[in-house]
Amino acid sequence: MEKHPGNSILVGITGGLGSGKSTVSKIFESLGAVRIDADAIAKRFTDADSPVRKELQDIFGLESFPDAEVADRASIAKQAFNDIKKKNALNNLLHPLVREKFLEELTHVPEGSVVAWEVPLLFETQGNAICDFTVCVYLPVEKAWLRVKERGGIPRVDFDARVAAQMDIEEKKTLSDYLIRNDTSKEDLEKSVYAIFQDIKNRTKVSHERENFLRNQSR
Repeated sequence: MEKHPGNSILVGITGGLGSGKSTVSKIFESLGAVRIDADAIAKRFTDADSPVRKELQDIFGLESFPDAEVADRASIAKQAFNDIKKKNALNNLLHPLVREKFLEELTHVPEGSVVAWEVPLLFETQGNAICDFTVCVYLPVEKAWLRVKERGGIPRVDFDARVAAQMDIEEKKTLSDYLIRNDTSKEDLEKSVYAIFQDIKNRTKVSHERENFLRNQSR
């Protein structure tokens, strides 16, 4: 397995659109984890001073990134999820840059910290390969849509297009170390995250103790 830089405990958090990934990663943060949001990093590349402004204009048109302004993120997203070539071009451009920035941030995390890394496309981009643990947050698609709709999100047609563009949630569940079904109460969600957080810390402690024991035995 590829090793991430630094000496932290990397927990990749993923799930379907509207499932509550951000809420889960924020609960991890409240428990003492360092939270890093992949989408927040990606948005830096659509700011006014983006180093890939020209490349984004080439893919999505000059109007997608007006001079001296931030990118029209809604237009870029709509085009990407309705045009597979543009989506692939966007992913090929941004994913390596986002991963590079993330790994750079990871080197500054205090040793031994738990890092809650929120990544919608964790498995699609093979980000799970550098994780110590993975968490999948899920709920039925209709409930997810209602949550997106309630917070004034995207139209249903765009929601369906984005869901279809991601790995099937059942496959993500199979690949993940921990599962959280987020369709009850905030209190239940907090209990679930707390249990996972404690289990990760306990498993990591046992692993470190075993490594130390084997190291001492070999002397």
